[in-house]
Amino acid sequence: MIRAIVAAIAFLLGAAAGAREPPGLHSALDRLAVEGRFSGAVVIRGPEGIRFARGYGLADPFANRAFTPDTPADSGSLAKPVTAAAVLMLAREGKLDLDAPVRRYLPEYPHASTIVRHLLAHSAGLSIDESERSIVGKTNEALLAEARRGEPLFEPGSGFTYCNLCSVALAILIERVSGSHYLDFARTRLLLPAGVALRPRRLSDWAGRAIGYRRTTDGKVERADSYEDERFYGAANLSVSASQLAEWGTQWWRPPLTSIRSPATTPAMISAKRSGLTWGNWYCAPGGRRCHYLGHHEGFHHMLYWDSERRVSLALVSNNTLAPALQQRLQRALVAFAEGRSAQARRELAQPLADRPVAPGRYRFPTGEAVVVRSKRKSSLAVDRREIEYPAYRMGAGIRYVPGLDAYLAGAPGGGLRWLSLHEDFRGAPSAPRR
Repeated sequence: MIRAIVAAIAFLLGAAAGAREPPGLHSALDRLAVEGRFSGAVVIRGPEGIRFARGYGLADPFANRAFTPDTPADSGSLAKPVTAAAVLMLAREGKLDLDAPVRRYLPEYPHASTIVRHLLAHSAGLSIDESERSIVGKTNEALLAEARRGEPLFEPGSGFTYCNLCSVALAILIERVSGSHYLDFARTRLLLPAGVALRPRRLSDWAGRAIGYRRTTDGKVERADSYEDERFYGAANLSVSASQLAEWGTQWWRPPLTSIRSPATTPAMISAKRSGLTWGNWYCAPGGRRCHYLGHHEGFHHMLYWDSERRVSLALVSNNTLAPALQQRLQRALVAFAEGRSAQARRELAQPLADRPVAPGRYRFPTGEAVVVRSKRKSSLAVDRREIEYPAYRMGAGIRYVPGLDAYLAGAPGGGLRWLSLHEDFRGAPSAPRR
């Protein structure tokens, strides 16, 4: 009996110790907020519960309303792993075949040779005008109907292009196959927290939400906000808080999501080559134990990260248009803080990514791997890694972001390349082309 009591006390003390805030995390985020570089919330959960949950800065800078861990925000693309998980769950239950033509489930789908896996892998070659004027007021079905007007960008399954419309099509497919509304399925079958919702069409109906903003060069605040009357879903447009994101992250080491974790964390294949994204729309470290995804829209920038071995879930939500030089450094620092590597976390925050232009060329990493940066039309760039080409979008004067690899690129002194992802920090040296 005494031994049992001692064991119980030891367990409680251990849980209490594990629940302590990561040393230095609050002071680091508070400093960024005071300097005007961060506004948002961070929540970290472990097996014992919440380890850290704080808000910083203003959710509404025009009404002086503070940001909290429960402030709802525009999810951006963090809806995509929810959509992919729903598809994988239906496949596990035998209700759809990932290798079947999409037209088996959506007869109106525009391209006969596209299979469901192509949509998951962002390799369907779908393209629409994603400007504000072209997407507001349009339902999922309306956006998919517009895709019928043209040919795919490439033979489905042969290339990569970051594809919002792919997830929109998958949301329609989920509803057709399951007979349930997309959000109902996500809540009941994927254990998405009940408070997560589809954002209202009218922004005025979105109570207590975070408003995206940025500061001009003269210090004034201007909106960089969600669009009015966005109706589509599957690719974006969830209303979600940092607390809710972190809670959903913990489901990835529990049933029922453990039943699909293996396919969800397995790299997608494009033309028999390994993609930087998984079938579940996660960026995962080798082994599929540590995975994350991002949401970015106007002034919003978010991350959900989970580690199924350490049983840690981390959510970052922000609304102040984080500087590109800080985005990946902050994310790397938060993971380091969560893992007890406070000194490394402080070094990350002290080394923002230099905003230098990236030059086309071939670069070799210290690991021996080489990547190619290519110049495309209209001064755009693309990155070839493991024989798959990914677009590299400008994020500042020189920094480029590569969706599909979650890599930030910048020029380095001496003509090199700086490559920064959540798990990689490389300086690529210029390398002569192979003959």
